[in-house]
Amino acid sequence: MVGMARRSGKPAHVDPETHKIGSAAAATATGVMVGKAISIIFLGLSFIVVARLLGPSLYGIYTLALAVAGFGAAIGNFGVGIAMNRFIPEYLYKGDKRSIEDILANSFFVTIVMSLAIAVATIALSGMISTNIFHNASYTLVIDIAAVSIISSMLFSASYSALLGFNKGLHLALANTVQAVLQSALSVLFVFMGFGAAAPIIGMIIGYSAGFLYSLYLIYSKNGLRMLVMPSIDSIKKIFRFSVPISVSLTSMSLVYNLAFIVVGAYATTVVIGNLGVASKVNSFIDIVAGSISVSLLSMYSTTLASKRVRAKISQFYNHTVYYSFILLAPILLFIVVLAQPFSYVAFSSVYRIAPLFIAIMGIGALIALAGQYANTLLMSANKVKKVFKYNMIISAAQLVLIFILIPLFKGIGLVLILFIIVPILTNILYIRSSDKLFRLGFDIMKLLRIMAANGISMLLIVPLIIIWQSNYIPLLITAAIELVIIYPIILGLVRGVDRNDTRILGSMTNKIPVLGAAFGAVLRYTAIFVR
Repeated sequence: MVGMARRSGKPAHVDPETHKIGSAAAATATGVMVGKAISIIFLGLSFIVVARLLGPSLYGIYTLALAVAGFGAAIGNFGVGIAMNRFIPEYLYKGDKRSIEDILANSFFVTIVMSLAIAVATIALSGMISTNIFHNASYTLVIDIAAVSIISSMLFSASYSALLGFNKGLHLALANTVQAVLQSALSVLFVFMGFGAAAPIIGMIIGYSAGFLYSLYLIYSKNGLRMLVMPSIDSIKKIFRFSVPISVSLTSMSLVYNLAFIVVGAYATTVVIGNLGVASKVNSFIDIVAGSISVSLLSMYSTTLASKRVRAKISQFYNHTVYYSFILLAPILLFIVVLAQPFSYVAFSSVYRIAPLFIAIMGIGALIALAGQYANTLLMSANKVKKVFKYNMIISAAQLVLIFILIPLFKGIGLVLILFIIVPILTNILYIRSSDKLFRLGFDIMKLLRIMAANGISMLLIVPLIIIWQSNYIPLLITAAIELVIIYPIILGLVRGVDRNDTRILGSMTNKIPVLGAAFGAVLRYTAIFVR
């Protein structure tokens, strides 16, 4: 996924340690992508079925209930997952097995205690929330069930972060698959059984619980670790010294994010919330690649900074991650933006009439956010937690102010503009600027512009298909996707969005990845034909 390349046209040399780190990151990211690719098939299909069966109003109730659960989970988040993903790779590099067992035991202990406390508090307040936010006391039970999901989601999230730290892509894919298959199958089943808005939440609870238990098996049994290690105050303090500044800032951002949906509930109908809900779910599926790359970076950057020989090249790791992410993600995101209406109507029906606009804005925002998101991860890897805390608090404060200005004025549109346009721009300004001062990133803006030019031309070539097919949405989506796969690599090569060093490095980093390595290789060879 990442690698070093000289700016000249000479062959790039990648030293063995750099190659090992880059290959491990590529394998980890690919494992996450494979797991999420499988999950997107199951969760995507179940999501479509559930959204169609519930309709915009009930789906709006489900969305609000998840926002309440997310609000509670944010309060209980002490950043232990980030701490595990940060320290486990370092301990693995040093061969310190005892420290790995220690951080695992203490992190899971904190997660269990906090998730139970937040769930109980949410249940205690569910009646008040149902009456004042949902405007209907009969939804108390739905909120109670959502409160239970706080426990299962926090535990699975913590175990998944631990797996990330071990850099084993196959295990990540397996854990994700177990969780997704159970959640999707049971969500649809419970909807058919008449559980209403609570159905997908019950499916989620069972899926997360099964995923957590299977992750524990992969973590301990497959790595030969002791599970019965007593938590200690000193170890918990050590975790908190790293995680609390980050977790407080991330918690504030998560609280404000979920608060935004709750505030929209006070100003808009549940039908609008339902449209926002399906759009935000699509956005979460967009994370299949962006999130996969991002979550692998913390362990990769941490390992890089732990190696004195390789850490000097950290800026090159960052730059190549950004370039290659844009090469891979920009066409996917812009495809969704340009064809938001056909995509939305085919998936969810025309009942969700304003969802396409929300989806288009979210797709643009996801593209804007990439470089800043990776810069955030880079700062955390360098242990610059105070900077991360300060910037996240600035972003949260700006977001909070805007929520009470733009949402009353523009309702759902105000929400998506805040979360997916304004916040990503502010994030980029703060994090990229700070990372550049620390690591002298030397960002090649012209290369990024050439990549985006290739994407822009590719999207323009889809316009004739839109005119030809008009309202025949399924043939339009299929032919547009085929055209993009054929045309985009040609244009990318011709405008010099990639060079031969890029294709060589990407091939070197991905050629040993099971199954997908061969597919990546075929695409790279096809692209290399057109490189000037």
